Amino acid sequence: MPVPGDGSEQAAAATPPGRTPDQDPFRYATGTAPAATPPTAPHEPPPPTDTRAEPPRNPPAADEPSIRFAEPVDPWAEAEAAAREAGSPPPYSMAPPTAATAAGPTWPIGTPGQGGRGSSYRKGLWIVGGAAAAATVALAVAAAYLFWPGFRALDYHDLQDVARLDPAAPITSGWAATAVRGDRAYLAGTGESGEAVVTAYDLDAGEEIWKNTKAGTARTWSRLWALPGAAVLLSEPDYTTSTARLVVLDGRTGAVRWEKTLHSSDDTVRFGADIVLIEDHRAKTLRGYELTTGEERWHADNPADTTQSGLVTVTSQADLDGTSGARGSLPAPELSDDDQVVQLTSDRTARVIDVRTGKIGKSRADVAYGSEPMVAHDGRLFVEESSSHRLLAYDLAGLDSGEPQLLYTAKKDGSVTGLAPCGEHRICFIETVSYAYDKAQVVAIDLDQHREVWRRTTPKAEVLIPVGDAVLAVGDETTTLYDADGKPEWEGVKGAAARLDGGNVLRFSDDLSMSVSDRYLDGVHLGDPKVQIGPLSDVRSGSCSWNTSMLACVGEKDFAIKRFAG
Repeated sequence: MPVPGDGSEQAAAATPPGRTPDQDPFRYATGTAPAATPPTAPHEPPPPTDTRAEPPRNPPAADEPSIRFAEPVDPWAEAEAAAREAGSPPPYSMAPPTAATAAGPTWPIGTPGQGGRGSSYRKGLWIVGGAAAAATVALAVAAAYLFWPGFRALDYHDLQDVARLDPAAPITSGWAATAVRGDRAYLAGTGESGEAVVTAYDLDAGEEIWKNTKAGTARTWSRLWALPGAAVLLSEPDYTTSTARLVVLDGRTGAVRWEKTLHSSDDTVRFGADIVLIEDHRAKTLRGYELTTGEERWHADNPADTTQSGLVTVTSQADLDGTSGARGSLPAPELSDDDQVVQLTSDRTARVIDVRTGKIGKSRADVAYGSEPMVAHDGRLFVEESSSHRLLAYDLAGLDSGEPQLLYTAKKDGSVTGLAPCGEHRICFIETVSYAYDKAQVVAIDLDQHREVWRRTTPKAEVLIPVGDAVLAVGDETTTLYDADGKPEWEGVKGAAARLDGGNVLRFSDDLSMSVSDRYLDGVHLGDPKVQIGPLSDVRSGSCSWNTSMLACVGEKDFAIKRFAG
């Protein structure tokens, strides 16, 4: 069942010949998704892992990756150093002023006991020089304030246990997932009879809100999303009926608001502002349902004699400033009233649809098949034509009239995958020539000048995750973070990583797994050294979701809430 934003298309496109990517019976589509839910084989429980021995606080030195960091960015520290060198007080203080320290002593020129007239002359020079230095420091502080990166370092600290939650019914080693949106976490597992066992937790208040099994049963559950005021679950198709269940739970009470039956393994589920989108392939219709009531608000039939081929959510920079999953999914996108999607049909026609109203906007023939690499961002649709290997950009506002911009043509026998915005007016991608995945290159293209900005060899890169103006290249086993100039802040580090916001990254010491195991965590602010957070123990790391300070994970028999910042 295609579902938003698990990155499966990009991962599949980057899979070398001979390798079989994990696939569910439904094809997943990019868009919104739980923060970190890698593909798993839901029909076979993972092997148990004994992790009862408490791991050491720090990983062994031999496992510590060799990381090259850029120089730390700290304008405040530089301003303070300048002040002290000039003999002035620091430009700021972290402590509140007191009666004793609010103001230093004042010494009039020529005060008795301070050196007479000659001393007064030197003192006058000191005061003038000090004033100039103070002005310089003030300018430095002002510049630091004005030019400080948009996302400051999070207050990373040792991982803290916040809560262990007993589920409403015993959970098995089967499907498990979590979803975090703002201060609300939803945690789910599979009961012995196939029921979805769900708990809602208030991260700010530190309280369990509800827990139940009201979503009912399924042969296998597939996904969990956190939406404003609601939790949404999706099952895999029952092979006896070829149908799947979509269930919406009330976020405040846990009651079932509504549910729908999906009749095709190709049906796609997306979310917009208070809207749930379902691509009904059997009826050849895209439908928009009210999130609160499940009532159909609008529907848009396919163009005549066509079937649906794909649905691409148009993202904004606000979407990419929030948290991501370890494969680039968007667990909590910015949902606004002007959300748009681009629908692709079987004859390669693309059309823009308003998510809130269902109004069909501009359309254009011969754009792309839904299977071709593409991403829609900031009013443009980027497509790599599989036949010509050209990277084209379409202006969605003039989709029916303007000509696409040619941004790049792949090398002979080359292909472009992993399309992702990577800063203002830039697009990045992974280029692979002749299936040489060990020689894959990450490329950044300037959208204004239509030129290559930088290119870096990144073996076996599969997915790109934007982090502000930087880009995180993710492979099966390692990650690399490139800054805006293509300089690696770290390179080929073992494990997984995900964006916390536009300036911070959460790193895991190994890939994410649905088996109970341990992972060491680091927090990294762009340009700064890593901060060790410590071991994440006795949880299924592949089930975890997060915001900028807390993690929600499923354990072997219970649910866990942990804090790593703030």
